[in-house]
Amino acid sequence: MGDGVVGAIRGLFRGRGERGSGPGTGHADGRAREDADGLARVDAEITAFGEALAAHPFVPDHDVHEPALLDDYQRALDAYERAKRDFVGDRNLRDAADVLRALDAGRHALACLDAALDGRPRPHRLPLCFFDPRHGRAAEEVRWAPAGGTARTVAVCAADAVRLTEGRPPIESGLREPERPAAPAPRSRTSTPPVPRTPPAPEAYEAWPAHTGERQRREGRGGAEILLHRTGANEPAVLVVHLERPERSWVELDGPPGEGRPRQPLTHASVLTRAVVPVPADGQPGVRLRMHTGKRWRAWLHPIDALPSLDPLFLDDGLSSAGSYVLRHPGGRERFRVTQHSGSAFALHLLRPDFRPGEALCEGEDAFTRTVVTPRKPGLLYVRSRGTWTLTPAGGPGKRARG
Repeated sequence: MGDGVVGAIRGLFRGRGERGSGPGTGHADGRAREDADGLARVDAEITAFGEALAAHPFVPDHDVHEPALLDDYQRALDAYERAKRDFVGDRNLRDAADVLRALDAGRHALACLDAALDGRPRPHRLPLCFFDPRHGRAAEEVRWAPAGGTARTVAVCAADAVRLTEGRPPIESGLREPERPAAPAPRSRTSTPPVPRTPPAPEAYEAWPAHTGERQRREGRGGAEILLHRTGANEPAVLVVHLERPERSWVELDGPPGEGRPRQPLTHASVLTRAVVPVPADGQPGVRLRMHTGKRWRAWLHPIDALPSLDPLFLDDGLSSAGSYVLRHPGGRERFRVTQHSGSAFALHLLRPDFRPGEALCEGEDAFTRTVVTPRKPGLLYVRSRGTWTLTPAGGPGKRARG
């Protein structure tokens, strides 16, 4: 199927030259006409996608079709329903940004279904620009942090990638404007002091927890060979490595001395600057690393009691990250969707008690979405990826009831 969202994106920008330029009412009328025309085009895109779904010859049959085909078809249906739901109440083009993203995801799901039915590889898909879907397809992944927030890897269009590299903000669109501190309101002598705001919690692996032991963490600059001490020689560990830059930088995990085990590259040939990997117990008192970089680096063994938990994902909007990741599963059969937005191979493993990868709950390549049901017993999950990915609650049968 052709990507009709591209046409909608072009249409959303087409009206800029027609906007009223005069002050007062003329300017407001021009903006209102542009919003009405743009929303009409988005509405037409939703209708067209719904008609394409209705006319599609695929009839799902759980006894005949593979789970991947059923997932692609369900993903397309979900995207259509989400687009219709999100469009209700939209008053301008900024409100319709989530609709464009839903339609883009749905069309890609249908394209994956068509490719699988024809025996072709599933098509690769770059997401729409993180800052504004009207910018079109993302062309590059960059590190970006909102004002006062934590840096993350985001997929952006070519123009925004250049602007961020040059230290400038993304193209002004009004969708993700930089946060500015509000001016304090005047206070009277009898007014109640304002309650201080709680700063946002940092990403789980952005910095080592405060109770990380001194022997379990190191930081420095340039090439080095380091040893991080385990809390116990026979205890597995979760290793976190941060590099200041990915270019001409990589990290190798050494095997036990004298065993001739090959070194394991952690960040080689990758645009990522962070790696989170489980390190099985090998009887050695520490974990040996070789840092190959001319810039700054940080490495630590993450305390097991501070690992992020999967459970809050079902209370909020989900988890988005990039690269490898380890998280705790508190137990109970939960349905959630795994989406890889870009990258190569992906796998979500259960970790065995010795921290070696066990059963694969989900595997895929490039851009895809799968539905996964977690096991009843609690444990640890390990994401193996070099791309960006998201875990989101799926709901429906199998979702644990909460009272």
